[in-house]
Amino acid sequence: MPSSFESQLFLSRPYLTKNQIMCAQRNTITDRRTYNQKKLGILNFLSELCIKLELPRKTLETAMYFYQRYHLFNSFETELCYTVATSCLVLSCKQVETVKKVNEIAILSLQIRNMIKINPNILESFKKRLYQIELRILESCNFDYRINNNVYIDEYIIKIGKTYSFDFKVCSLAWCIAYDVLKLDVILMVPPPIIALATIKIAYELYNLKHWPLNSHEAIGADEVIVDDIMFHIIDFYINAFDLCDLKYNLPADLDPISVETFIQIKSQLGPEVNSEDVPNNYVKYDIFLNKPRQYSVQERRYVLSSKFLKEELESLQNV
Repeated sequence: MPSSFESQLFLSRPYLTKNQIMCAQRNTITDRRTYNQKKLGILNFLSELCIKLELPRKTLETAMYFYQRYHLFNSFETELCYTVATSCLVLSCKQVETVKKVNEIAILSLQIRNMIKINPNILESFKKRLYQIELRILESCNFDYRINNNVYIDEYIIKIGKTYSFDFKVCSLAWCIAYDVLKLDVILMVPPPIIALATIKIAYELYNLKHWPLNSHEAIGADEVIVDDIMFHIIDFYINAFDLCDLKYNLPADLDPISVETFIQIKSQLGPEVNSEDVPNNYVKYDIFLNKPRQYSVQERRYVLSSKFLKEELESLQNV
């Protein structure tokens, strides 16, 4: 009797459209309000960890990407989310080469969560769980190390500012806006350069400056529609959830106070909202990558970065 061997092959998709993200989250997040509330708490938790560990913004940014990406393919559990977040930070430190000892991160994570009585057994058990989740995070990202590997949002804000001689105050404000962006799904949708340019455009509008001087395609090789779409996503966050933003607490001294009305006015001045092309829902619902739960019991799970390798694999199977 012939034996069978089950194998899975995944093509990496580092960024997804809004419809694709919503589709994946329907399978993993049962209560979106609770998830969003916890996500804000997780950002504060990771921010505190990064401050105490003296880690740069890029480490925080990558950890938040990992956290949100993890919950596209793994169920959201409130009692586990801080452990997942800690594992994301451990992996992020490796990814961006801001290396910290796992012991140091684990102990501080437990202390911040008021687990004062930390003995060796508790610490080792916690570290073991971190390593287990770390593998799940890597699989959620399809082991694609191109993600967040070169340039980060805050670094690209500086790069664009220097290259195109933007005023320091505009870039500084964009940097503050970029922190709020870490609360949003847009970090799962487009690469950091697009988000960076969108934050600079919003900062430019907040300072009421005229005649935007930059062509998105020339600056970062991105379509203007995509940059504007991300810009509208960020503005909508400030309109719909202004009380949850950190920007209002970090405004420069030379900028007038802002409110929901400020962003409503900016949105109206920008003209009609033009959404970038999305994958229709009737296609998304048949996408196995998004709809089928990950089967971690399968013995062989492989990941490829190019559709070329996927095509070659299919051809080889057909020729067997």
